Amino acid sequence: MIHLSRRKLRAMAETAAWLVGRRTRVRITGDSMLPTLAAGQFVLVDERRTPDEGELVLALHPDRDLLVVKRVESVTTDGRYVLASDNRLAGTDSRAWGPVALDRIRGTVTLLLDRPSVRL
Repeated sequence: MIHLSRRKLRAMAETAAWLVGRRTRVRITGDSMLPTLAAGQFVLVDERRTPDEGELVLALHPDRDLLVVKRVESVTTDGRYVLASDNRLAGTDSRAWGPVALDRIRGTVTLLLDRPSVRL
């Protein structure tokens, strides 16, 4: 009998969802989400799911034609999302732009794929 942890089963389900086109794969650039996400790492994004506080999201930058991955710090009483960088010294977030509307959120990160290997 093969025993798989919940984590492995979830990873398999998310990968299957990506294979059939129900998830989008996004490559991380920059250091704003360190230590959670490293440059070169991939994540899977569910474009149908509304995020909860504490979750990672893919969002449109309010001032540039750029997609960013940030953490939902909170949701305001008017339904706008306060987004935060995990590495606040290396990125901009709602501290600079203010809260963003739900229509700027492109999806919720559902799976962090392995970090890129370090070549020596």
